[in-house]
Amino acid sequence: MDKKNTSPIYWPWLPAAFALAGIIVFIFATFGPPASSSGFVSLIKGAVQTVAPGYVENNPHYATMPDTGSWLFAFVLGMAIGGFAAGRTGRIQVRDIPEIWEKRFGNSRIKRFAATFAGGFIILFASRLAGGCTLGLFISGSTQLAVSGLYFGVLIFAVAMVTAHLVYGNTGKEE
Repeated sequence: MDKKNTSPIYWPWLPAAFALAGIIVFIFATFGPPASSSGFVSLIKGAVQTVAPGYVENNPHYATMPDTGSWLFAFVLGMAIGGFAAGRTGRIQVRDIPEIWEKRFGNSRIKRFAATFAGGFIILFASRLAGGCTLGLFISGSTQLAVSGLYFGVLIFAVAMVTAHLVYGNTGKEE
């Protein structure tokens, strides 16, 4: 197979929807409620607990988090390693800098990675500030047809479109 073929290959939406639904049903049936990507919080809890154990004991936010050493951190680490390996070994070439980003901001990897990290940090901070997890609320909530999950899904897509327009402007329409 031609490794240089960079045209994206997507599943049609209907089989993709059934595949996602099947995965979620499997997770519910085998492990209970879907997993969370909040594993880093347990790591932070452990670090803060080492320095200030009284603060962690009296903080209601940390009381809801699992202790350090839970499977959540391994889960998050596994997602990162798995994503990296899939991106580097798959038949679809993964670019560190998307074409639309390069057109708008140049080809600096440092700038791209810094912007990605900052965006991820803002999303993570906001979700933790709200006492939730974007993955849990959207994927788990919407698949259970919870109004809060569906409402959050609509809002997150609306905000994503506005943010993409603010970041990229009309860069993608120039072709």
